[in-house]
Amino acid sequence: MNSIVNDLRFALQREALVNVYQLNQNVVYTGYVNIIDELSIVLTTFDDSGIEDGAVYLTFEAIEFVEFDSDDLDSMRFRIENAQQSHFVSYGKLTSAFNLKRPLVRQVLENAMVNESTVMVVERDSDKFYEGQVTRISDHDMDFQVFDKFDLSDKPKLTFEFADLLLVEFEGKELTLQTVAMGVFENMPPVTTHLVESQTRIVEALKHAAEINALVSVNPKADEGMFFVGRVNTLTYDTVLINLVDMAGQFGGYWLTKLSAIQQVITRSDYLQVVETFISIDQRVGVTKQPGLNDERLFDPTTDLFSMILGQSVAMRRIVRIQLHDDQSITGYLSRLDDKQFIFHQVEGGMIIDPLGTMFEIADVDEVAFDYMDAQLLEKELRNQGEL
Repeated sequence: MNSIVNDLRFALQREALVNVYQLNQNVVYTGYVNIIDELSIVLTTFDDSGIEDGAVYLTFEAIEFVEFDSDDLDSMRFRIENAQQSHFVSYGKLTSAFNLKRPLVRQVLENAMVNESTVMVVERDSDKFYEGQVTRISDHDMDFQVFDKFDLSDKPKLTFEFADLLLVEFEGKELTLQTVAMGVFENMPPVTTHLVESQTRIVEALKHAAEINALVSVNPKADEGMFFVGRVNTLTYDTVLINLVDMAGQFGGYWLTKLSAIQQVITRSDYLQVVETFISIDQRVGVTKQPGLNDERLFDPTTDLFSMILGQSVAMRRIVRIQLHDDQSITGYLSRLDDKQFIFHQVEGGMIIDPLGTMFEIADVDEVAFDYMDAQLLEKELRNQGEL
């Protein structure tokens, strides 16, 4: 524990960008230490695009280790600088100020209650996280009104002891949107989830969604628990291409998948209502996409979309993410393509880890994601290093 605290104090003193790894969790926070007290820190955080994304209160016991030097941090430094130079839109910057006169946890939660802000909390000995608003604070605990964007009818009010809180996320992009939209959500009636799973009904649902420009959620067979949200761009007899929407309602790139690789399609749900609300807010303030992304591409439904997209990766050294039929998901670029096969060079952590390339069959590719932010940033980073 002492070594972790010493590392955090060093990071604060040097204003060093760090990765903070959580104990027993897969989430890694990247950012700058803002302040440290006897039990915890506040870390200003950045998302994968290098955009400032609020902050997190973390107790020392929730931290496994602190990383100062890695390929990932080198990549994040590049992305943070690029986000600033490219004027990426951010409405998740940390605005609260803290001092050492009172425990940090009280200051974070008091600010949230006064500003009626949405926060996310994690309790000790629990793998659950709760989003919602602080409604009461005492010397040792708080009342918390839960907001479940996947089930609007689930509105429990919980009480948390301060001593049991391991972390609190606040003032991030999605949490800021939820704060702005909370008045809408409080009056939004829950809906019954409507999903289809048979191949015939999936095709019908996607066709109808394309006709009315409706938002859908698609679960692929390859990765259980994964889902993509967006609007149908192009539908062919055996594939669908979707304009993706991220968790904050902004354009998230394109996703092409075989219809046979889809597990289910959801056409109505509470979560889709929530994302539609985020999209409406983004449209009103003019931040529907980040600079450099193109959400207006059109595609010919009479062509082989897989060959066309893979061919563009060859011709322009474009980064794509492919999902193979054996459930293997890899990111990289193609260097050769014929009618049946292609050579793929895997990219990971901002580095080309397969310079010679690996041969794959086009028929084995179930999904291709392209023209999304991370792909764009990988391309820019690799070209900046002279590797692409």
